[in-house]
Amino acid sequence: MNVSDPREQYSNLIEDTVTEQVDTATFDALADNEAFNAGWVVATVVLDDDDRILLAYHEDDGSWLLPGGSVIPGEDLAETAIREAKEETGVEIVPQRPYAVVQNRVECNGRTRSFNVVLFSASPTSPEIGEDLGEPGEPITDAEWFTTLPSNVFERDLAQRVVERVQSTK
Repeated sequence: MNVSDPREQYSNLIEDTVTEQVDTATFDALADNEAFNAGWVVATVVLDDDDRILLAYHEDDGSWLLPGGSVIPGEDLAETAIREAKEETGVEIVPQRPYAVVQNRVECNGRTRSFNVVLFSASPTSPEIGEDLGEPGEPITDAEWFTTLPSNVFERDLAQRVVERVQSTK
């Protein structure tokens, strides 16, 4: 993987660790999880010229989310941000920089699995949302621009903190 840890380059990132204790069956099932296998996930705060926030709707979870997903081999974090925003919203973006890193850990009987989520900022090259959203089998059914984050945003508190930080540096 081409991933360089943004914590080595940026000293002012929002950083957090989320740890969850799980049972053996759950822990073993995570061996096939894309995020844990990749080790890195990117989510992107895309703000247009009017400070509207681009979100994708995940039908299975009934929540809006920042466009994002797992890093694939050969990609760096910015390339992942570009690919995932395009796949989930149809919007082409120009990534700017990371603003947060959250380590997600699961533990079971002394064993640990983890991955890092990096929250990037980006601007759209055009605000036009695409029609073919998500990858085949992915439950992304809508994408919209919002003036404020709706209440049903995945990890809303973290998303709000990053949106405010990005807006304050524009």
